[in-house]
Amino acid sequence: MRHGLRLLTPLLASGCAGLAVWAAFPPVGAWWAAPLGLALLVLALRGRGTWAGAGLGLVFGLALFTPLLHFAAVAMGNPIGWAALTVVEALYLAALGAAWALISRIGRLEEPGALALLARISAFTVLWCGVEELRSAWPWGGFPFGRLAFAMADAPLLPFAAYGGTVGLSALVALAGAGLAETVAALRRRRALNGLLAAALAGLVVFAPVLAPVDGVAQNGTLRVGAVQGNVAEEFEDAFSRALEVTGNHAEATRTLAQDVGRGTLDVVVWPENAADLDPRDYPASAALVDSAAQAVGAPLLVGVVPYADGVRYNDTVVWTPGVGAGEYYRKHRPVPFAEYIPLREQLRHLTDQVDRIGTDMAPGTGPQVLTVHAAVQDRDVRLAMGICFEVAYEDTLRAGVEQGGEAIIIPTNNASFLHSSEAEQQLAQSRVQAVIHGRALVQVSTVGVTAIINPRGGVEQRTQAYTQASLVADVPLRTSITVADRLGSLPGLTAQVAALLLTAAGMVSGMSRIGRRRRRRP
Repeated sequence: MRHGLRLLTPLLASGCAGLAVWAAFPPVGAWWAAPLGLALLVLALRGRGTWAGAGLGLVFGLALFTPLLHFAAVAMGNPIGWAALTVVEALYLAALGAAWALISRIGRLEEPGALALLARISAFTVLWCGVEELRSAWPWGGFPFGRLAFAMADAPLLPFAAYGGTVGLSALVALAGAGLAETVAALRRRRALNGLLAAALAGLVVFAPVLAPVDGVAQNGTLRVGAVQGNVAEEFEDAFSRALEVTGNHAEATRTLAQDVGRGTLDVVVWPENAADLDPRDYPASAALVDSAAQAVGAPLLVGVVPYADGVRYNDTVVWTPGVGAGEYYRKHRPVPFAEYIPLREQLRHLTDQVDRIGTDMAPGTGPQVLTVHAAVQDRDVRLAMGICFEVAYEDTLRAGVEQGGEAIIIPTNNASFLHSSEAEQQLAQSRVQAVIHGRALVQVSTVGVTAIINPRGGVEQRTQAYTQASLVADVPLRTSITVADRLGSLPGLTAQVAALLLTAAGMVSGMSRIGRRRRRRP
């Protein structure tokens, strides 16, 4: 019985740890649960072997990603993709558990002193960030949902995002979690001084960033933006298959907006991703609807369209000038694997015919990450950094737009397929963190919600409710300065990955040395 309990306890602890970290994300949004969950994970892994560490890491990952990524099942209408994505993401945490089992047994890390304590905390932080960076970038561009940074939109740590980016913000959470674990371990061993040191470090990294200066004032005037959420019936697949229904919804909402604020009072109006269900550049009836809306409001529209060419499709946001028509466009650079295109289609078809639900793969766009719009009221050109839908989770994609002169960030998105799942709220949290990282106001515009105006400090100024036809109007501050996080670019993430790899290699060498010593001692 006792042996069974000894086996069951760390498994339960790892599962509870994963659920705690999940609770830090929307819809629960208890940010403080993330460091608590990591602390429980570190304690569960303490003293474990490599295989045990891998198993406990896998349990932690399954407990975290199963509820976090449930929106994939909602979007597909079956659990196949959800299960596959959950397992793949959880395997990264299994690797983390195995690597930490190796690293934590490096001789100097096992010492009882304060320096060894700080080294253990730092080592776990580096390993966590290295693994998080890897799964956010590989394979096929990675999948950044579930980064600790994206659970911190309401945390006192958020200002640090302007200095350390997503990897820096995640590092503070990991530091806090490892510090709490060391506090518990020290108290168990009656090492009060070590416990006090670890607790002080955890408290410092959580609450000190609130003092970090984050500038959100306009540096180049403001842009008066209208954000239109046209709404789509919850039977979204039928809605998008009925020609011009979605376009008509957004045209109607735009005409209502024009009546509310007056024609010619807005600089630009933003429609969501896929707002024009037929590309107005190719279909005159769609062009007529879009142009009538632009004429009514007296401002250029940013319109989401999906063009088809040469056996592939693209995801564009087009500048539509009233009375003139389509101008320049931004073409989504990072289509989502298994959602917008199918890697290894022929091989995977042997496992499931679900791959053919995506009949035409979406290809990545090229060119600038910015759109230039002519502000109607101010009669001047303004550059906007662009990202479409899931691109909001990729820091480097938005950084490119900022470095190319984007003075605000625009995120058109289409959340219709996710219904009332947590995906839209998770995306809003990502937008809030990205606004701070890049020091820009961010306008997220959705077909069905959440549409929101976010200031450069990550605060939500206005937002809509899901599945309502609505619009927002805001004077968005335009900014030109570059944050420390954007100046550092990919360096912190690359450093974390290299350092994690070196630590793991050192752990493997230490483990082999230990095995060699044991063999030499045998008679």
